[in-house]
Amino acid sequence: MNSKRDDDLLQQLKEIFESVVPSTPIGEYPKDALPLGTYVRPIRHDRLGVITDAFYGDLDTQGKKIIIYTILLFPPLTSLSPPLKNNDQYYITNEYEYEVIAYLMIPPANLSELTKSLGGGLFL
Repeated sequence: MNSKRDDDLLQQLKEIFESVVPSTPIGEYPKDALPLGTYVRPIRHDRLGVITDAFYGDLDTQGKKIIIYTILLFPPLTSLSPPLKNNDQYYITNEYEYEVIAYLMIPPANLSELTKSLGGGLFL
């Protein structure tokens, strides 16, 4: 494979990603938001996941900013489901703060270890 061509492709992908997802300073994480790595269950999907990001969205009827969480959902598991395979689907979704059930009695997940086990490296 051509190393120069691969580097150019990676640079183009990075530019496309940055144009779609603007980078925000870490200080803009909502102060009232649940901690990163908190285990949650979105009502709409009824699957377990972890919070990977949070940001302010629309205003509610009282004029208060609504927190929107970015959640990594795990493949659905039941007592009857077969063991996980490499091709099982993870899913990323954005959910309003009032549409998630947070499991605060469980310590937050270590996101860097989680992404390493998934084969990624998004979190440092």
